[in-house]
Amino acid sequence: MNVSVIITCFNEEKNIKECLSTLVLQTYPDDKYEIIVSDGGSIDRTQNIVNELKQAFHNIKLVVETKKGTAAGRNAGVKAAKHDYIAFIDADCEAPQNWLETLVGQYQDIQLTDKKVIAVGGTNIPPENANGFLQAIGIALDSYLGSFGSVQGRQFKKPMHVSSLSNLNVLYDKQKIIEVGYYDESLVSEAEDADINYRLFTAGNRFLFIPYSFVWHKMRPTPKTWLKNMFRYGKGRARLLKRYPQMWAVSFALPLLFIAAISTLFFTPFSNFFSLPAIYFPALLCFSLYMCIKKRHPELVLHVMLVYLIQHFGYAAGEVYGLLHTKVK
Repeated sequence: MNVSVIITCFNEEKNIKECLSTLVLQTYPDDKYEIIVSDGGSIDRTQNIVNELKQAFHNIKLVVETKKGTAAGRNAGVKAAKHDYIAFIDADCEAPQNWLETLVGQYQDIQLTDKKVIAVGGTNIPPENANGFLQAIGIALDSYLGSFGSVQGRQFKKPMHVSSLSNLNVLYDKQKIIEVGYYDESLVSEAEDADINYRLFTAGNRFLFIPYSFVWHKMRPTPKTWLKNMFRYGKGRARLLKRYPQMWAVSFALPLLFIAAISTLFFTPFSNFFSLPAIYFPALLCFSLYMCIKKRHPELVLHVMLVYLIQHFGYAAGEVYGLLHTKVK
């Protein structure tokens, strides 16, 4: 089975070499896969680094797509791919040596029993040398409170069918992406993977999450960058909810209820009844401690609580903003 591995990037000179270095050392036969770097017109040394590595590794290809956004970059990669199956990984990720072999093996296995599965994918975890905040993100994501129902970052023990897969660790049947009209470039870099997964899923296709497939993901290493990321995720979700009203579910209403509940704290001077939502904070501290003990990192309890706070407030604010702002559509 031949595969085109696609990396979308823009100004990733700090990460692209490490990412490519793990991809060229895969246990999968190097004559059965190509690596396509879909660059969004980087103005740093990203393209130079890729071109340097191309001299040493014949299966690396550089594609430049100057149209803004991750969706356009993914489409450029798909169109440049010469193989029938495509795998996506992000530039700020590094893959274990058996990453591609695992994805392909699991895809071929599930095809024996379920032809409707057109994609398999796994999780992402912080690098082994991650700072305390990144480790805390990894702990927080491995829970419903941190993942919002997504399998991204979860560390389940068994494979399961899911409705969406993160595009930083996934293998697709390329033709299926073509059939639904490629990635929606009007989304630019917001929820483009959730959008295509939704279109694929509603067309009758299925996805399989395989927990033993993982990549090391550098994520967003500071509270400020993590907050921006969560706000963007929330705004992207709002954009999809506007486009697909049928997508609405209880999980997507929770951020709105959260904002409404926390807002009632301002009315506490008028009645103690309005102070009830304050229970959220000690409860979150207790849950953070539970997760840290479970993961054997009790020293990170305050970091984990901070991650949860950023996720909940950031995502909720982004979703509210996106739903209310007329230009988000």
